[in-house]
Amino acid sequence: MVPLARRNLLSEKGRFVMSVGGVAAAVLMILIVVALYRGWSDVGRVYTQLPGDLWISQTGTSDPYHSTSFLPADRARALARIDGVEAVLPVYARHIAFRHGGHEQDVFAMALAASPGMRVPAQAREYFPPPGRIDIDRVLAEQDGIGVGDRLNVLGRELVVAHVHIGGNRIFQTAYLNAGDARALFGLDRLVSFFLLSIRPDADLAAVERAAVAAVPRSEAHTSEEFAASFGNRINEGFLAAVGVLVGIGFVVGGAVIALTAYTATIERAREFGVLKAVGASGGFLYRVVVEQTLIVGFLGAALGVGASALAATLIRQQVPEFLTTLRWSDALGVFLTALAVAVAASWVPVRRINRIDPAIVFRP
Repeated sequence: MVPLARRNLLSEKGRFVMSVGGVAAAVLMILIVVALYRGWSDVGRVYTQLPGDLWISQTGTSDPYHSTSFLPADRARALARIDGVEAVLPVYARHIAFRHGGHEQDVFAMALAASPGMRVPAQAREYFPPPGRIDIDRVLAEQDGIGVGDRLNVLGRELVVAHVHIGGNRIFQTAYLNAGDARALFGLDRLVSFFLLSIRPDADLAAVERAAVAAVPRSEAHTSEEFAASFGNRINEGFLAAVGVLVGIGFVVGGAVIALTAYTATIERAREFGVLKAVGASGGFLYRVVVEQTLIVGFLGAALGVGASALAATLIRQQVPEFLTTLRWSDALGVFLTALAVAVAASWVPVRRINRIDPAIVFRP
């Protein structure tokens, strides 16, 4: 059965290669679109990377990027006295605009004030630049030719670029300032934007939330995961419908390519299938031949498409960082298995033709 299916496909090598390439292109399109969707959805994950667990914000805040929040700065001591709180980090955040190289940049600037004696983890030091310094994201650096050591005039204050961190995009560009610089630039002497609390692992998070909200007037509490999810949901609302349509189109194109390949391979071998029926081959045997043909095309095309997607996602991240892509192997496996399922479903088209083949065709001149 397998040699027969393989021979049918390889009898027209050019068409076979184009069929496999068509399936691979469909899988590539699907995975790149899904990776784009994942990349944008993960933008808010930066909130979970900051050294804290619970955000205290002004009532009505959805997330730091889309909301404005002001809280009294003197509430930090009350928060620090709550059982289960390890550290309290005042956070200053707002959108700022500054000009560099003849272009105006709109950046979401954030500053975290480390508690006295707080030991900042090595992986979080980029969020705590020293006075007079600023850390920017890679997209902002590349699109405006900014590098480490360059000087930026931000709201009348000259800041030196200390670090360029991975991330950012054309819509969501981030910069981290020193807390003292942020207070002066934003004019926040007695106010903060948020309090970021670091909670002990054995603490009762719900109890800490209630105590924190009680300690800060007109405030509410959000975990870092909740802020990240809120930001991701905003992206999902705008992207999900478009992504669903493009993924559906990809599967339709891939299924059509597989079905057309199996159909033409079956029609062109109609006499051979007639011979098999004449010598007693069962309908089930002939059906398995067709299924084998479609699975070969589907497997090779899907495998090639997954490999090409992994390579493309890597190149996109390196060359076009603002085109956010996150390719998950779970997504790749799901698309691969779905492509095989589509291949099996596509075999129904040529199977109907096989069932109508008359064995007498063998004896016709």
